[in-house]
Amino acid sequence: MRSRHLASVLLLALSAAALADAQIDAATRALRSDSSLKVRAQAAIILGQRGAREAVGALSDAVRNDSSEAVRLAAVSALAKIGDPAGRGAIEAATKDDDARVRTAAEKALVAFAGPGPVGAGSIAVLLEEATGKGDAALRAELRSALERHLRAQGFNVVTRGQKYVLRPSVLKIDVEKQEGKTIIAVTASLVAVDGKGTMTAMLQGGARLKAVGTATGAQVPKYAAKAMDAAAKGLTDDLKDQLQPLP
Repeated sequence: MRSRHLASVLLLALSAAALADAQIDAATRALRSDSSLKVRAQAAIILGQRGAREAVGALSDAVRNDSSEAVRLAAVSALAKIGDPAGRGAIEAATKDDDARVRTAAEKALVAFAGPGPVGAGSIAVLLEEATGKGDAALRAELRSALERHLRAQGFNVVTRGQKYVLRPSVLKIDVEKQEGKTIIAVTASLVAVDGKGTMTAMLQGGARLKAVGTATGAQVPKYAAKAMDAAAKGLTDDLKDQLQPLP
């Protein structure tokens, strides 16, 4: 009886987790593509309330590019609630937004983050540009978001000015294959580092393969692709740390 009760509890927990994931996925899709600004703003609010770290890329993209100040405002607030360091760059950019309310919210949101990044001995200041290359805007935003998160974890200071290096990421390739009832997603990305004199100091390339459990639906592929991109970004930042040295 006890084992059946425990199994029931676990099943309910898994069902709740699956439902939460589905709601986050739906809100993320709405934020990226719904034509209604009210729906996009509400989606950003929901993602913030859920603490959806997997949506930081979508929220950052909304802060930078959404045409509605209401959506940008909601996305800034959501990033502040989530508190993921990968969202800091978008919030810093929002301090220069055309709308005064967005600028004010962004300035307050920066309080949610511990300082401008790790600035101890050996910390390297880098400016991370928007990702270019293959795939859609959502995938490129995921690459940039993942890179920023892993750069900060590696001890880099990701800034919007005063950098020693400019980092230029690019999505080189994304393949989705179905083999023996499973979906395999492979991504390849690159990262170029340029110093203050315009000299290329590092050119890195990395990739990752992710095998989904069962056959992924069309709606699930972007989520798996983002996970693969995160793994590729980690490899790139690991290699970058090995190659770059603080400039005198």
